[in-house]
This record gives sequence, structure tokens and C-alpha cells, in this order.
Amino acid sequence: GQDSDEMLRAQMNSENPPAIYTLAALRALPEWKESGRVLDLTTVKDPEFQDIVSSIPDTMRLTDGGSESYGIPYGVEGIGYIVNKDMLSDLFGPDNGELVLDELRTCSWDDFKEFCTAVDSYIAKPSAETVILNDKPFVFQPEKTDLTKSLNGVFAFAGAEKWVFADHLLNVPMATIATTPAEAKNIEKEKIDAAKPAFKAYAEALKFMTEHAAGLKGHASRGPELINAANYGYDQTVQMFADGNALFIQQGNWAYSNIEKINPETAKNVSFIPLKMPFTDEMIQDGRTAEQINSSIIVTTGNYYAINAKVSEEQQKQAVEFLKWMEKEENVQKWIIDSFKFIPYNVTPEMKLENPLSESIQKYLSAGQTFNDTVVGTPKTWSGEKVGTALLEQYIGKEEWDDETLDQIADLCVNSWKELKAE
Repeated sequence: GQDSDEMLRAQMNSENPPAIYTLAALRALPEWKESGRVLDLTTVKDPEFQDIVSSIPDTMRLTDGGSESYGIPYGVEGIGYIVNKDMLSDLFGPDNGELVLDELRTCSWDDFKEFCTAVDSYIAKPSAETVILNDKPFVFQPEKTDLTKSLNGVFAFAGAEKWVFADHLLNVPMATIATTPAEAKNIEKEKIDAAKPAFKAYAEALKFMTEHAAGLKGHASRGPELINAANYGYDQTVQMFADGNALFIQQGNWAYSNIEKINPETAKNVSFIPLKMPFTDEMIQDGRTAEQINSSIIVTTGNYYAINAKVSEEQQKQAVEFLKWMEKEENVQKWIIDSFKFIPYNVTPEMKLENPLSESIQKYLSAGQTFNDTVVGTPKTWSGEKVGTALLEQYIGKEEWDDETLDQIADLCVNSWKELKAE
């Protein structure tokens, strides 16, 4: 909760400024670049270090659009729908839990929407209904189990937390127009205008989630109660999911420890599926397909190790040596994974991670089914203060959404971005 930027500024202006420091991704880069305090790592004349720098994936490279590279990622975090595999097994039978999970990872928006609608119907009145995922049929168990009796909605939706449906969820439509934060920062206004259909798809997905929400005591839906921080804040929605009141929760792997504290049994069996939206290939401007986006999770590299370009050459050399040491595979396992509890940006299938959510991210990374947190390349106040605040104050608490509402939300995303970009 502390302002780390102020602490870092004080350290930088002290008699002994740090040789290595934390750089909070693209939004923090301009300050340190303008002050001459961030070293372009591609200029370091050390072949072993250059191997590390050049191996950072382009989507994770810290740059404002040039060939420079200003940091080594701390690690990565993943964002998607978290689901309890045991709940899927109790809904569709013990032999089908993993099979349903596999199909949910890659299914289309249409399949996902029909699946969630069927789950909501089952919660209200259980029956041996069949649902189709990727042309494969799955049949609900005719009677509820002790676990499925706890379900009262599909999504644990944190309506009081604008960072959930703005800063994080906005990365999904952003994946249709930019592959890196630098691309998002330097995007042309024409591409922002052309992204309106993707932002409307975002609004449609948000409409669906808020119509199929769970509560602590029963089914929930849009309206004033859904933005009540006492019932629909972060802690409350994690509680809902951990207690089995909801099938999905949109969160990142940081939620694991909270889930584990509430219900260790749930925590043992959690996994990620992608955040689905009704995209078509015609909406996508960056070379991906709708299928690829709906089969991928968000992976964010929020912080980087940077080297201070204003310390002595000897200190810079020592900083390089330390980062080389830290990136050795045995030290990645011992320190970054086992001690820091991070997921390495260059994680391999052989590395042993600490929990099933981290392992799920590891699988998506290995399969190349990820896209970056490109929202950090947009104007700083766009996602949270402009879009997020408007959604919280004007829309999430509104019971009825029609097609005009979806257009209004899409226009809000497009126009507020262009206005901030012009300032």
C-alpha cells in the first residue's frame, strides 16, 4: 500500500543510489529514461548477458517502441477465469471433469455462453441436460452433490472493484489491436476507432457475466447491490469461489493464497481457462484470430529489474554480474520460484512451481497461448479512472442493458482513449 515511486525517488537522490532498481513496466519508464537513470541493456558488452537480454520474448521486452531493452522481468502473473476441477467433476461425473476443463480452455464464445447458461439452469433445477463443447457432448449429473448444492451462480463478479473489469478485463479486447505495450502506446487513432466492435464484444461479455453472477447467499445480477463493496469486493468474491458458490472467478494467480486460506481443498484443484469474448476474425487487427484469443490467457510482466545508468561503470558491471547469476537455472528455481514465489518469465516445463495456478500458467506459456498486458501501454488514467469509473458509477449498477448500452460502453472506451492520447 505504500507509494514505492516516492521511496525510489528518494533513494535515487541519496548519496548512495541503487545500481539495480524496480521499474514498474512501461508507465514508469519515461521518468527514468528522461532522467538518464535507466540503462539500455542491449549496450552492455557482455556476450553472456546479451544472451539473456535477447532471449526475452518481444511481448515482454521493456521498450517504448525502439530496439532498446530496459529491464529483466521479475516474473509473470496470469489472469483468466479460475475454476475448481472438482466442481466440474461433480457437475458432469468423475470421469469428465478434466475433459470438460480441456474443452473449456479452447472452446468458442458461443459454446462458452451456452455452457454457462446451462450451468445456471442446472443450479435452478438439476437435470441430465447435455451441453456441447467443441462438438463434444457432456451430460450433467441428474442430481446435485454436496459440492454442487453450494452453487448459486456462474461467476463470482467483483462489481465493486473497477480494476477487475477495467484494468484487467480490458486486456482482452486490447489483444485485437496490439501485441505489446509499446504498440499500444504508439497506436494510431484510426486503429482505436476500428477497435469499436472489439470493445462492444467486451461490453457484451461484461453484460453476460453480470447477468449470471453469484452472491454469498444466492443468485445475483446487475443493480445497486452488485457494486456494494461489503458484498461484492475482492475478498467477498474470493470467498464465494472458495466456498463453491460460483463456478468461475476472474482473477490472477495472486488469488491462490487467499483461496487456500479459506478452503485448502478447493485450492488443490484450481486451474485457469481463458476470458472469452464474442470476437470475430474481422475485429482483429494484429494478426491473431478470434480462436487464438479465446484460447489464451493474459500474462503480465508488471515489474522489471533495471540498471542505473548513472552509477559508476564498476557498479554497473557488478549489477550485470548479479543479474547473470540470478538468471542461472538453478538460481531461478531456488530464489525466484522457491523463495520469491514468482513465476519466471522464462519458465520451462521442467521447473517445479508451487501451486496449480502457477502450473496452469506454465502450460499456457509452453503452448504459446498467452497475450500481454497491453493496457499498461495506454494513457495512465484510461482503463481505471475513465473507463472503470464510468462502468462502476453508470453501468454495473444499472439493471437493464440493451444494444444501445453496449454501444455506449464501446464509445466510452474508444473516445476516452483518443482524448487522453491527444493531451
